[in-house]
Amino acid sequence: MILVIIPIFVALAAASWFLISSKALKAIFGTIFTLAMIASIGLLSANMDSHYGMKKETTVATKQVYSAAPAQMPIGMAAAKKIGTDDYVLVYKDQATDKEASAHFAPDTSDIVKTVKQSATYRKADVQTAQVKTTTTKWVYKNDTYKWLFKQNKEDNLVKEVHTLEVPANWQVVLK
Repeated sequence: MILVIIPIFVALAAASWFLISSKALKAIFGTIFTLAMIASIGLLSANMDSHYGMKKETTVATKQVYSAAPAQMPIGMAAAKKIGTDDYVLVYKDQATDKEASAHFAPDTSDIVKTVKQSATYRKADVQTAQVKTTTTKWVYKNDTYKWLFKQNKEDNLVKEVHTLEVPANWQVVLK
């Protein structure tokens, strides 16, 4: 909405300075609309540069996953292929009934910006079942007024998304 408000203030300021014949009214309305235009541009700049009107919000979600090994194997297993410095493509089953394991968190070459913001890793943890813990950090608006003022179509406020495969101590993680 701020992108609609700014041109309105520009038009009102120009109309005030150029179309009003009374010098007193010209000065009053011209100054008010010029200051409103400058303030609106300042707010837009602050939002784009420093996320004015927003705050970082982190959410954590966990999802149980299943061994990539066949069901008759006595131990659980996952596979990991290192890509980059500390990033992995992880292979496991999403459901216990899945016949084959599938790869997760492979980079999406069609959306590099989203790919850069996501990472995946694994660790052995004190858990009973394997799970993927997803920690998502996003910029969210502090209230509805800021959302109304600054929200743009298709904006992506994702800061980072970290997926961690937590496996029990008795599981094996095979590195490729």
